[in-house]
Amino acid sequence: MKRLTLLLIAALAACSPAPEPEKPTITVYADSALTEAFTRIGQKFEALQGIRVKFVFGSSQSLRKQLEAGAVADVYASASQDSMHLMSKVFATNRLVIALPYSSPKIINTVGNLSPRAQNHPSFAMCVPEAPCGAAVKPWFEQAGFGENDKPQPKVLGQDSRDTLAKLTNGEVEAAIVYASDVKNTQLQGVPMRLARNEEPGPAYVKFPIAIVSGSSDAKKFYDHVFNDSAKTALTDAGFELP
Repeated sequence: MKRLTLLLIAALAACSPAPEPEKPTITVYADSALTEAFTRIGQKFEALQGIRVKFVFGSSQSLRKQLEAGAVADVYASASQDSMHLMSKVFATNRLVIALPYSSPKIINTVGNLSPRAQNHPSFAMCVPEAPCGAAVKPWFEQAGFGENDKPQPKVLGQDSRDTLAKLTNGEVEAAIVYASDVKNTQLQGVPMRLARNEEPGPAYVKFPIAIVSGSSDAKKFYDHVFNDSAKTALTDAGFELP
Protein backbone atom coordinates (compact mmCIF):
# COMPACT_ATOMS: atom_id res chain seq x y z
CA MET A 1 0.00 0.00 0.00
CA LYS A 2 2.81 2.31 0.94
CA ARG A 3 4.57 1.51 -2.35
CA LEU A 4 1.38 2.24 -4.30
CA THR A 5 1.02 5.61 -2.58
CA LEU A 6 4.58 6.55 -3.45
CA LEU A 7 4.01 5.54 -7.06
CA LEU A 8 0.87 7.71 -7.22
CA ILE A 9 2.74 10.69 -5.78
CA ALA A 10 5.54 10.21 -8.31
CA ALA A 11 3.05 9.97 -11.16
CA LEU A 12 1.25 13.15 -10.10
CA ALA A 13 4.55 14.99 -9.81
CA ALA A 14 5.52 13.89 -13.30
CA CYS A 15 2.20 15.21 -14.67
CA SER A 16 2.43 18.56 -12.88
CA PRO A 17 3.40 21.45 -15.17
CA ALA A 18 6.88 22.82 -14.67
CA PRO A 19 6.96 26.20 -12.92
CA GLU A 20 7.17 29.12 -15.29
CA PRO A 21 10.60 30.73 -15.44
CA GLU A 22 10.77 33.99 -13.57
CA LYS A 23 10.53 37.05 -15.78
CA PRO A 24 13.60 39.26 -16.08
CA THR A 25 13.15 42.57 -14.27
CA ILE A 26 14.48 46.05 -14.89
CA THR A 27 14.40 48.98 -12.48
CA VAL A 28 13.30 52.37 -13.78
CA TYR A 29 13.80 55.55 -11.77
CA ALA A 30 11.32 58.22 -12.89
CA ASP A 31 10.05 61.60 -11.73
CA SER A 32 6.77 61.32 -9.85
CA ALA A 33 5.00 63.43 -12.51
CA LEU A 34 5.36 60.39 -14.80
CA THR A 35 3.58 57.96 -12.46
CA GLU A 36 0.40 57.38 -14.46
CA ALA A 37 1.99 57.51 -17.91
CA PHE A 38 4.94 55.26 -17.06
CA THR A 39 2.79 52.75 -15.19
CA ARG A 40 0.74 52.32 -18.35
CA ILE A 41 3.87 52.25 -20.52
CA GLY A 42 5.42 49.62 -18.25
CA GLN A 43 2.36 47.37 -18.45
CA LYS A 44 2.41 47.50 -22.23
CA PHE A 45 6.16 46.86 -22.31
CA GLU A 46 5.84 43.80 -20.07
CA ALA A 47 3.04 42.40 -22.21
CA LEU A 48 5.11 42.82 -25.37
CA GLN A 49 8.58 41.93 -24.13
CA GLY A 50 7.96 39.64 -21.16
CA ILE A 51 10.16 41.87 -19.03
CA ARG A 52 8.83 43.11 -15.70
CA VAL A 53 9.39 46.78 -14.84
CA LYS A 54 9.97 47.88 -11.26
CA PHE A 55 9.38 51.62 -10.95
CA VAL A 56 10.88 53.93 -8.35
CA PHE A 57 9.05 57.26 -8.53
CA GLY A 58 10.19 60.40 -6.73
CA SER A 59 11.50 63.92 -7.16
CA SER A 60 14.13 64.17 -9.88
CA GLN A 61 16.69 65.78 -7.60
CA SER A 62 16.29 63.00 -5.02
CA LEU A 63 16.51 60.25 -7.63
CA ARG A 64 19.67 61.74 -9.10
CA LYS A 65 21.31 61.86 -5.67
CA GLN A 66 20.41 58.21 -5.12
CA LEU A 67 21.91 57.21 -8.45
CA GLU A 68 25.08 59.19 -7.81
CA ALA A 69 25.34 57.47 -4.43
CA GLY A 70 25.30 54.06 -6.10
CA ALA A 71 21.62 53.10 -6.30
CA VAL A 72 21.02 50.34 -8.83
CA ALA A 73 18.80 51.27 -11.78
CA ASP A 74 18.56 50.44 -15.46
CA VAL A 75 16.80 53.55 -16.76
CA TYR A 76 16.34 57.08 -15.42
CA ALA A 77 13.66 59.54 -16.57
CA SER A 78 13.92 63.07 -15.20
CA ALA A 79 11.72 66.18 -15.24
CA SER A 80 14.66 68.39 -16.12
CA GLN A 81 17.86 68.26 -18.12
CA ASP A 82 19.54 69.98 -15.16
CA SER A 83 18.68 66.92 -13.05
CA MET A 84 20.05 64.55 -15.68
CA HIS A 85 23.72 63.62 -15.38
CA LEU A 86 23.78 61.01 -18.16
CA MET A 87 23.63 61.03 -21.95
CA SER A 88 19.92 61.40 -22.58
CA LYS A 89 17.16 62.23 -25.03
CA VAL A 90 14.00 64.27 -24.46
CA PHE A 91 10.89 62.11 -24.82
CA ALA A 92 8.17 64.45 -23.47
CA THR A 93 7.51 68.08 -22.65
CA ASN A 94 5.24 69.82 -20.18
CA ARG A 95 4.26 73.26 -18.96
CA LEU A 96 3.40 74.90 -15.65
CA VAL A 97 -0.15 75.79 -14.70
CA ILE A 98 -1.79 77.38 -11.69
CA ALA A 99 -4.15 74.70 -10.41
CA LEU A 100 -7.30 75.54 -8.47
CA PRO A 101 -10.80 74.09 -8.06
CA TYR A 102 -13.43 75.05 -10.64
CA SER A 103 -15.54 76.22 -7.70
CA SER A 104 -12.83 78.60 -6.45
CA PRO A 105 -13.95 82.23 -5.98
CA LYS A 106 -10.40 83.37 -6.78
CA ILE A 107 -9.85 84.95 -10.18
CA ILE A 108 -6.51 83.99 -11.68
CA ASN A 109 -5.58 85.05 -15.18
CA THR A 110 -1.87 85.82 -14.88
CA VAL A 111 1.14 85.30 -12.63
CA GLY A 112 0.43 88.75 -11.23
CA ASN A 113 -2.73 87.48 -9.52
CA LEU A 114 -0.47 85.57 -7.11
CA SER A 115 1.17 88.77 -5.84
CA PRO A 116 0.33 89.82 -2.28
CA ARG A 117 -0.47 93.23 -3.76
CA ALA A 118 -3.17 91.71 -5.99
CA GLN A 119 -6.76 92.01 -4.86
CA ASN A 120 -8.13 88.80 -3.38
CA HIS A 121 -4.91 86.91 -4.12
CA PRO A 122 -4.93 83.21 -3.21
CA SER A 123 -2.66 81.33 -0.88
CA PHE A 124 -0.63 78.96 -3.01
CA ALA A 125 1.90 76.15 -3.00
CA MET A 126 4.84 75.56 -5.33
CA CYS A 127 7.74 73.13 -5.51
CA VAL A 128 10.98 73.63 -3.59
CA PRO A 129 13.47 75.69 -5.65
CA GLU A 130 15.82 72.73 -6.22
CA ALA A 131 13.05 70.62 -7.79
CA PRO A 132 12.56 70.98 -11.57
CA CYS A 133 8.97 72.16 -11.01
CA GLY A 134 10.28 74.82 -8.62
CA ALA A 135 13.20 75.94 -10.78
CA ALA A 136 10.80 76.38 -13.71
CA VAL A 137 8.78 78.95 -11.74
CA LYS A 138 11.71 81.31 -11.15
CA PRO A 139 11.89 82.74 -14.72
CA TRP A 140 8.19 83.58 -14.61
CA PHE A 141 8.54 85.60 -11.42
CA GLU A 142 11.64 87.33 -12.82
CA GLN A 143 9.94 88.24 -16.11
CA ALA A 144 6.95 89.64 -14.24
CA GLY A 145 9.28 92.21 -12.68
CA PHE A 146 8.03 91.83 -9.12
CA GLY A 147 9.61 94.03 -6.46
CA GLU A 148 10.57 92.80 -3.00
CA ASN A 149 7.17 93.72 -1.57
CA ASP A 150 4.97 92.33 -4.31
CA LYS A 151 6.75 89.09 -5.21
CA PRO A 152 4.43 86.07 -4.77
CA GLN A 153 5.21 84.15 -1.60
CA PRO A 154 4.09 80.52 -1.41
CA LYS A 155 2.42 79.46 1.80
CA VAL A 156 3.97 75.99 1.60
CA LEU A 157 6.50 74.15 -0.57
CA GLY A 158 6.23 70.64 -2.00
CA GLN A 159 9.12 68.26 -2.68
CA ASP A 160 7.83 67.58 -6.20
CA SER A 161 4.77 68.39 -8.30
CA ARG A 162 2.67 65.59 -6.79
CA ASP A 163 3.46 66.67 -3.24
CA THR A 164 2.69 70.28 -4.22
CA LEU A 165 -0.65 69.32 -5.74
CA ALA A 166 -1.52 67.45 -2.53
CA LYS A 167 -1.20 70.73 -0.61
CA LEU A 168 -4.10 72.01 -2.71
CA THR A 169 -6.28 68.90 -2.66
CA ASN A 170 -6.00 68.53 1.13
CA GLY A 171 -7.04 72.15 1.69
CA GLU A 172 -3.76 73.67 2.88
CA VAL A 173 -3.79 76.25 0.08
CA GLU A 174 -6.17 77.73 -2.49
CA ALA A 175 -3.95 77.19 -5.54
CA ALA A 176 -0.79 75.35 -6.60
CA ILE A 177 1.79 75.77 -9.34
CA VAL A 178 2.24 72.32 -10.90
CA TYR A 179 2.53 70.67 -14.29
CA ALA A 180 -0.34 70.57 -16.76
CA SER A 181 -0.18 66.78 -16.58
CA ASP A 182 -0.87 66.90 -12.84
CA VAL A 183 -4.35 68.33 -13.35
CA LYS A 184 -5.26 66.22 -16.39
CA ASN A 185 -8.14 63.87 -15.58
CA THR A 186 -8.83 65.62 -12.25
CA GLN A 187 -11.57 67.92 -10.95
CA LEU A 188 -9.15 70.87 -11.05
CA GLN A 189 -8.60 73.57 -13.63
CA GLY A 190 -5.11 74.51 -14.76
CA VAL A 191 -4.59 78.17 -15.68
CA PRO A 192 -1.52 78.49 -17.96
CA MET A 193 1.33 80.56 -16.56
CA ARG A 194 1.34 83.88 -18.43
CA LEU A 195 2.33 87.48 -17.86
CA ALA A 196 -0.56 89.15 -19.66
CA ARG A 197 -4.22 88.17 -19.62
CA ASN A 198 -4.57 87.72 -23.39
CA GLU A 199 -1.13 86.16 -23.88
CA GLU A 200 -1.20 82.94 -25.88
CA PRO A 201 0.68 80.01 -24.27
CA GLY A 202 3.92 79.28 -26.11
CA PRO A 203 5.56 75.91 -26.73
CA ALA A 204 5.91 73.56 -23.77
CA TYR A 205 9.15 74.53 -22.06
CA VAL A 206 9.68 71.84 -19.40
CA LYS A 207 11.66 69.00 -20.99
CA PHE A 208 11.67 65.41 -19.73
CA PRO A 209 14.80 63.45 -20.73
CA ILE A 210 15.43 59.70 -20.38
CA ALA A 211 18.73 57.82 -20.15
CA ILE A 212 20.00 54.25 -19.98
CA VAL A 213 21.85 53.72 -16.71
CA SER A 214 22.92 50.08 -16.64
CA GLY A 215 23.71 49.50 -20.30
CA SER A 216 21.78 46.22 -20.33
CA SER A 217 19.94 45.07 -23.45
CA ASP A 218 16.65 45.00 -21.52
CA ALA A 219 17.21 48.62 -20.44
CA LYS A 220 17.76 49.56 -24.09
CA LYS A 221 14.49 47.83 -25.02
CA PHE A 222 12.55 49.91 -22.48
CA TYR A 223 14.31 53.09 -23.58
CA ASP A 224 13.32 52.41 -27.19
CA HIS A 225 9.78 51.52 -26.13
CA VAL A 226 9.27 54.97 -24.57
CA PHE A 227 9.61 56.49 -28.04
CA ASN A 228 7.10 54.22 -29.81
CA ASP A 229 3.53 55.15 -30.70
CA SER A 230 1.80 53.38 -27.80
CA ALA A 231 4.05 55.14 -25.29
CA LYS A 232 3.46 58.49 -26.97
CA THR A 233 -0.28 57.92 -26.65
CA ALA A 234 0.08 57.10 -22.95
CA LEU A 235 2.04 60.31 -22.44
CA THR A 236 -0.38 62.59 -24.29
CA ASP A 237 -3.36 60.94 -22.57
CA ALA A 238 -1.70 61.84 -19.26
CA GLY A 239 -1.34 65.50 -20.25
CA PHE A 240 2.21 65.58 -21.59
CA GLU A 241 3.22 67.00 -24.94
CA LEU A 242 5.72 65.55 -27.40
CA PRO A 243 8.99 67.21 -28.41
